Formats: sequence, structure tokens, C-alpha cells
Amino acid sequence: MSASSALAASVSLIGTVVNTQEETVSAAYVGVIENVYVKPGEAVRAGDVLATIKTQKVYALQDGVARVFGSPGESAEMIANEYGAVVYVEPMTQYTVQASTKTADANNESNQFIHPGETVYLRAVENMYHTGVGLVTSVSGGSFTVVLTRGNFSSGDSANVYRDPAYNATTRLGKGSVSLVDPVAYTAEGVVVAYAVENGAVVKKGDVLFETVEGAYAGPSSGWTAISAPCDGIVASLAVSKGASIAAGSAAATLYASEGIRIEAAVSEADLHLFRAGDRVNAEFSYLNDGLLSVKGVIESVSPLGDAVSGDAESEEAWYTVRILPESTQGLYYGAHAVVTLIPSQPSQEE
Repeated sequence: MSASSALAASVSLIGTVVNTQEETVSAAYVGVIENVYVKPGEAVRAGDVLATIKTQKVYALQDGVARVFGSPGESAEMIANEYGAVVYVEPMTQYTVQASTKTADANNESNQFIHPGETVYLRAVENMYHTGVGLVTSVSGGSFTVVLTRGNFSSGDSANVYRDPAYNATTRLGKGSVSLVDPVAYTAEGVVVAYAVENGAVVKKGDVLFETVEGAYAGPSSGWTAISAPCDGIVASLAVSKGASIAAGSAAATLYASEGIRIEAAVSEADLHLFRAGDRVNAEFSYLNDGLLSVKGVIESVSPLGDAVSGDAESEEAWYTVRILPESTQGLYYGAHAVVTLIPSQPSQEE
């Protein structure tokens, strides 16, 4: 071992575990934070969900069959412009009757008073075998609407409406025309991020049809509502909380990337010549793993700029930052202190 190597091996530096790679995790869309799943200081893996943005849910207003258009990631407005809706629901009740009391039996005064919600009975004028049962859904003067709950009518049939299931003429309330019920169109604003139903599925009133978040076209992707870790690391800070609003592009969290873990130590101006990029070092941690933790590493860089001054007025000297890339980060904690020493280089055979 040369004299310079022996001297270098005898010089110890005090190092600290630091992070040199901060990752800001931003929200892709504006919205309200639905849940937060991590806390500062927790370790995460790439892809882990840190928080989620609450979606706007669109619900079915009646039973029926769903007809779905578009794809997740597309603008709801774009889908509606092309197809008329994001989801149509074809009601289970296929027919409705627009009726008038003009042909009601005049001998029964009560026939002039029709009540929304009452059950009525219908029979076709042309074909007496076309019968059905319906529910009065609206009344306006001498006109009323009946939604068929069962029956064997065809669109265009003309039907008499009765209070009596036996079609007694004295209970005739009027006559109307049978027509198909139009499917109900559902649309929304923002980006469709999820469909809760498949095309052709039977849905019930109150079922979720699809979900959106505020924004424009997102493209074919996934996880639009999730704020996820872009890399392995430690959650350094959180800028969101459950129920709080967040703007698109705003920071939700800061991560210390695992790839950015380094050990930094200060070397005096007098010893600066002993430390070079590429030199191997050993870092011993007195307080980790009962003082048994020792990590080897390589000097990644030595700052060319003195960033600290030490000593008395007669012998001031600059101090320089030595940055070390550890071979293993297992068991290391940010802020932990270590004693760093150079590993002497092996003498060549010529020496």
C-alpha cells in the first residue's frame, strides 16, 4: 500500500443518507379527493395508488335495457355528439298510450275524473284480442297518458281505456293511440372513466350507468381517477386530504425515489485530494441494526465548489460535498449518519 493510500484509509468522513431525486406526483384531472391511502414516511412501489379522485356517477332513472356507446377515456360530449347519448336505456315498458276523455261513457260522471297512478285496462278497437294493463302517469285536462305494464299491443293500435278489467262500457275513460316508448338518453360533462354496465344489460332504477371526471379527451388508458406512484420510493409529503378539491396538474404528493438514495459527506479542503469519483468507500452506521450495518459504495461525485467554511480565522478552509452511491440501500433510513472511509485500492503486481 502506498503512503497516499494509507493516508486516505485513515481519513474518516461523517456522512448522511439523503435523497437526490424528488418526484412530484400530480393529479391528471380536477375533482374532489375521494380517498387517501398513504401517509408521509410510508414506502410505496411504482403503480401503488396514493389517492383517488371522486367520480360523478350517472344513474338509471327507470328499469330497462342499456345500450352503451363510446369508450373509457373519451369525452362524454364527444360521444353524445356522435351517438346522441353515452348510454340509452330502453324502458322495460315498451308502449305508452296518449288518450282523451272525449269518448268516455257520458252516463258515468266519475269517468271524467282520472287520477295519476291509478291502474286501467285497455282493449284494442280493431282487434279485441289485443288487451293490456296500464298505469296512468299524467293527466292534463281531458288528456291523459297511460304506460302499459303488460299486454300484447302493437304500435299504432287504437285502444279503449277502462276502469273495469271486464271492459264494462260504463267504465270507459276514453280512447287513445298506442306508441312505442322512446329510449331515455343519458349523457354528462367531462371524461367517461368507467362504464358500470355492458351493452344489452338489464338495469334497475338507481343502478350506476357510467362515471365521469371533469376534463377533456383522455385517450386510451386506465386509472384516470387514481393518483399513483411513478416509482418505488418513500412518501415525503402529501398535499391532499379526503374531501379536498384538487386542480388538474396540481401536486398531490412528493416522493423520494429509491433510485435517488445517496450518502453525502463533507471533506475538508486539506483532504480533498484524497477523494475522487470512482473510489470505493465503506459506510458504517452506528445506530442502525445495533451498529452492525455496513454498506459499501462508490464515490459518484465530488463537488468542485466549497459550500462550507470551518476552522478559526487563521486557518479557514472550505468543505466539499462527496456524494456516494451505495451498493445496497436495504436497511437505510433518510437522515441516518454514517462514518465513511475509503477502501484502499489493491496494489498492482508491478508495485
